Amino acid sequence: MSSSRNDWFPTPIWHFTVDNYQRLNPILLQEIDAEQQRDRKGEKWSNILGWHSVNNLHERDRFSEFTQIIHKNVLEVATFLRWDLQQFSVNITTCWAVVNGKLASNSVHNHPNSILSGVYYLKAPDNCGSIFFSDPRPASQMLIPPVTEFNLWTFPKVSYKPHEGTMLLFPSWLLHGVDMNMSEEARICLSFNIGMSPLK
Repeated sequence: MSSSRNDWFPTPIWHFTVDNYQRLNPILLQEIDAEQQRDRKGEKWSNILGWHSVNNLHERDRFSEFTQIIHKNVLEVATFLRWDLQQFSVNITTCWAVVNGKLASNSVHNHPNSILSGVYYLKAPDNCGSIFFSDPRPASQMLIPPVTEFNLWTFPKVSYKPHEGTMLLFPSWLLHGVDMNMSEEARICLSFNIGMSPLK
């Protein structure tokens, strides 16, 4: 008897380490701090106790180097996925900062009307809260047999510990959240969405 197996519908999450992040991060942190001083209330989306900025930071001059890095990484993803960039362009539609102090977190959510979403870590002390991604096949959780250990096919969710200078890119439809910050220091990141526009 012979057997074979096909694994379909993979869900990719890309990791990028940003070169010279030690130089870039202080510039971005200064801008985020100034924005938080200007708008202490912030926006209310998935953030629980944390602060969420306006979503147009990518339009500001001091974020231009950061947006160039995003575009470069998105192009790598698009090339891997064989997107036909002769027919449409990809662009940053929104970009915002999230500052999670102690006990702050983000509820499970996705990002509608986008094709890719991402997060870049500026400040990530130990125990500051991991980002986690839920299994995008909700029906798979209806009846779960016991397992000796979780693996690629049985994990109900996957967590990533944040590291300064790291950017993650993932499909915008993928449900995700952020665990509670148990550190005494703030966890600071920039998040963004990528949209598509047809070429004329």
